[in-house]
Amino acid sequence: MQVIAVGQSKGGFGKTTLAINVAGELVKLGRSVTLVDADPQGCAVQWAEPRKLGFSVRQELVGLRNVSLWIRNVLKTSGDIVIVDMPSGFGITFETAVLISDLVVIPCGPSSLDLNSAKKTILKARESTRVDPDMRLKVVLAPTRVDLETDEGQQISDALTDLGETVSPYLSYDVDYVRSFAAGKPVSTFAPGKPVDREVQALTSFLLRSIPS
Repeated sequence: MQVIAVGQSKGGFGKTTLAINVAGELVKLGRSVTLVDADPQGCAVQWAEPRKLGFSVRQELVGLRNVSLWIRNVLKTSGDIVIVDMPSGFGITFETAVLISDLVVIPCGPSSLDLNSAKKTILKARESTRVDPDMRLKVVLAPTRVDLETDEGQQISDALTDLGETVSPYLSYDVDYVRSFAAGKPVSTFAPGKPVDREVQALTSFLLRSIPS
């Protein structure tokens, strides 16, 4: 079983959209997936309420008193892949999820403020792994809410590459992501064959190749 954690230092980058849709694509590829919603806002749980996602979503929050139990519950999850949807910020959830993850995905928008937040998140992720000197954490930066008609959208991949980490294919600023949330589905079943579906396919394939063997 492999663990993918998705998070950023601040909100507004579509991390739950990324987590849900990657999970949906993994299921389409034949993987068994569980999504752990570790964000008190519970957006992934809300997305799952219509029971149309095709995979399990459960909310498990991390606190100072239950860190060991939370880790045990995540690592004992049956199946191929667990995706952890982290809250924004650098609290106990971020530190704990990074420690048990095979891959950390950091979504990032196109503005300079977004890039600064991504840089802070990378540094914090690296800092969180220092307790285990043998750990080789893999970080992927995922451009999100990209509008290729703007200069910022066209330049975001190059700007993220300058941060020194692997950069994935992008997810666009597309209304079908919003509509899929309203329908309680991933885009793989809500909008099959449309641009958003192809974006998620490309991102998911990239992440699978990025997980350390």
